[in-house]
Amino acid sequence: MSERRLLIKGGIVLTMDPLLGDVLGDILIEGDRITAVGAGLEAEGAQVIDARGKIVIPGLHDTHMHSWQAPLRGGYAHGWGNADYHNNVFSLRESFTPVDMYDATFAAGVEMIDAGITTVLNFCHNTMTPEHADESVRAHRDNGQRAVFAIGMLGSFEELKTDHQWRLDKVRDLHAQFGDDPAELIRLGLAVSSMEYRSVDEVETEIALARELGLRMTFHQNVGGQLRQLHQLGLLGGDMLPAHANVAADDELEVLASMGGGISFTPEGEFVGGRSMTVIARSLKAGVTPSLGVDTAARTKVDIFGQMRITFTIMRYLQAQEEREADRWPLERRPGTPLVEPRTMLEFATVNAAQHIGLGDHLGRLAPGYLADLVVIDPGPYGMALGDPANHVVLRTAPADVDTVVIGGVVRKQGGRLTDLDAGDAGAAIQRVRTRVLGEEHPAMPPHLRKVPAA
Repeated sequence: MSERRLLIKGGIVLTMDPLLGDVLGDILIEGDRITAVGAGLEAEGAQVIDARGKIVIPGLHDTHMHSWQAPLRGGYAHGWGNADYHNNVFSLRESFTPVDMYDATFAAGVEMIDAGITTVLNFCHNTMTPEHADESVRAHRDNGQRAVFAIGMLGSFEELKTDHQWRLDKVRDLHAQFGDDPAELIRLGLAVSSMEYRSVDEVETEIALARELGLRMTFHQNVGGQLRQLHQLGLLGGDMLPAHANVAADDELEVLASMGGGISFTPEGEFVGGRSMTVIARSLKAGVTPSLGVDTAARTKVDIFGQMRITFTIMRYLQAQEEREADRWPLERRPGTPLVEPRTMLEFATVNAAQHIGLGDHLGRLAPGYLADLVVIDPGPYGMALGDPANHVVLRTAPADVDTVVIGGVVRKQGGRLTDLDAGDAGAAIQRVRTRVLGEEHPAMPPHLRKVPAA
């Protein structure tokens, strides 16, 4: 049987590869890999997708997402601080059954694919039983998104002393089910326990297990000094991806950079959550590679374009503020100022993110030999913005502009419509979880808008 072939024709291709640069031309895909990028490519018998007038980018990566929270979308939109988050979102963990985990994770993946997010690092801190983990993995397999399933080590706060061993055992069990081929859509990772809840010995055991099995790790770095503490204990490494880390000090960033490490930022949630945002620029200057995530649909729209846009806006604002305070006004370009361009944000969401999940040699670029994950963006009736096409991607694109999505050489969306998934199925799955967990037929409808039964 001949290998499937796909030819993307005539697009403005942002390869994100320093040797290829931007190309007005074609991408040839054979099987799950890109085999050629250039102008005038031909491939007899290939499926052809017309990308003329459109922008082609590598598939977007979300490196910090709690997929199980998809049914709780908007439940923390009004939130003010951690207490609101725990009351409205996190406290519902133990109401989720394995069936709910399947529906939530499946729906999250469908929405992400629809929005051009081809890869997710699912920080699953709702593995309350082994079956919760199994159903989450099954959902990832069924929706076909490329995923790192980072199984959470933090369980019920009431059972922290008794539930650790089965979680460690479950990691080994799942690891035995996964291969080492980078082309596999599902990979196993480990979401290390928050250090404020588990003992140092328990955290050290988790990290040792992950390194024994060759798993990438991620963890919430919400409390100041934790990167320093991990380093002093000899535990910090470039195979660990801190999420948030807004409170990281410069010396911690320097150590992380020396290990080739990165940080996953969820800028929209962090910004409206009152966290300091200076760390993104400080990380970049220190040599730490930033990537981006949505974090939770309970707060934020599932939209990496939006995360790129707000990150660019925040970083430009903070640097302009520094210039004003140094009496350098009006703004003028000079070496190092401005620090970032819109294209830098696209690097965060593609090249950097691929490195963070351990697939930097296989994903994040549109170049021969790389896995064929890509997104075609339709600028719409008003046309493409002037200047660098990356500016249009970062500053003017929304999920609704995603015309085509390819994952592993398979067309998952074309002409603005999902090909083998149904958004309606995802919406129904979300409603099922809401009904079971919240006990309401229409939990999204605020009480004051519900119809009052006739007398």
